[in-house]
Amino acid sequence: MSLYNNVAQSLSRGGLTGSVIGSASSITNSIGQRAASMMGNGELAKAIGSIGAATGRNVVINQINKHIPITARRGLNVGAGVVGDIMRGDVNAAGLRILDSGLLNKLLPGMSAAASQAMYWNRPSPLFGGITPTEALRIFETMQSTRLSKKNLFLIEASSRLMGDWVSPWLNKFATEIEYAPYIVGSEKHRTGGSTIDSVRTGDPVEMRISTMDDQFGTIKKWYELHHSSVVAQDGTVGLPSMYAIKFNIIHSFVTRESTLYGAYESIGWFRPSNLEISLSRREDAMAEVQMTFSQIDTFIKA
Repeated sequence: MSLYNNVAQSLSRGGLTGSVIGSASSITNSIGQRAASMMGNGELAKAIGSIGAATGRNVVINQINKHIPITARRGLNVGAGVVGDIMRGDVNAAGLRILDSGLLNKLLPGMSAAASQAMYWNRPSPLFGGITPTEALRIFETMQSTRLSKKNLFLIEASSRLMGDWVSPWLNKFATEIEYAPYIVGSEKHRTGGSTIDSVRTGDPVEMRISTMDDQFGTIKKWYELHHSSVVAQDGTVGLPSMYAIKFNIIHSFVTRESTLYGAYESIGWFRPSNLEISLSRREDAMAEVQMTFSQIDTFIKA
């Protein structure tokens, strides 16, 4: 197989006439080196050997130029290169070699343009990270047809036994940011010799922070304060979760229930009021924002 591979590689790289000239050069160089060795390998001997080798190579080139026209020689080189490509199993390279040679222009006018287009779209390019422009176009079309999730599109649904779900439209009009971690898993690391073992401990409750504007009557703040009073009353008593629990459903990438597609990502959990932060300042004429913090009641209920 090594001789087969060498022949295929030689034909693909140098063509037929190139292979003949290369073989002749190798032979004449070998003869020149042997002649120089017989003459003592002196400077004169090496010079005479080099002259002999160059003369032999020129004789071969002159004979090829004398008996094989340039146009025919070009066809032979292309044909030999195609044969070498096919011998190596690279049929695509063989086809591109024929198109690139321009030999088909006589049969089908305009094939040179087709050859340049074929070579551009089907050859790997460093400009596209080492892949072909055809593959790069396919990746681009896949990304272009994918609707990416946008962080400014979300829908808040909040409901409780205390006040129903009437606050949801207000939150969707005035809420600017939501920060939360849907899942938190607590664990402990135990060292065993030179290794560490992860021991899962609990599914920890999460916190959700909603930054929102409010109207001048404090509608959203009053809603939060009413639920907070149901958690801990001013007389020191603690309320029942069934009264103050708030069910939140956060839907990503959509702003109305009607526009929500089937399979949209939703986070559902039961929370209680935890903290309300208000920032007022006379240094700037801006909309007032409040940050409401909610703590997850338990990790069992998800609907």
